[in-house]
Amino acid sequence: MATDLTSEARAGFDGNPNPHLRTSPCWYAHALGQYLHATGRSAPRGVRMGRGDSIRANDMRFSFKPWPSGALKFDRIE
Repeated sequence: MATDLTSEARAGFDGNPNPHLRTSPCWYAHALGQYLHATGRSAPRGVRMGRGDSIRANDMRFSFKPWPSGALKFDRIE
């Protein structure tokens, strides 16, 4: 399993389609990159999985929750 997920998140930030297995750490990182781009944040750096339902990037922690549509909702956690 990858521990540094920055390249996967960067691919999502750059608009590439997500080729990873759904719910894998790489898939979440890619989806986070898409979220960072869509919300006008800076490019992802230092991306890694956190504890539970969280992922860390850009010195922030994000919690992810699946929506019924299959999309993810990210919330920034202090």
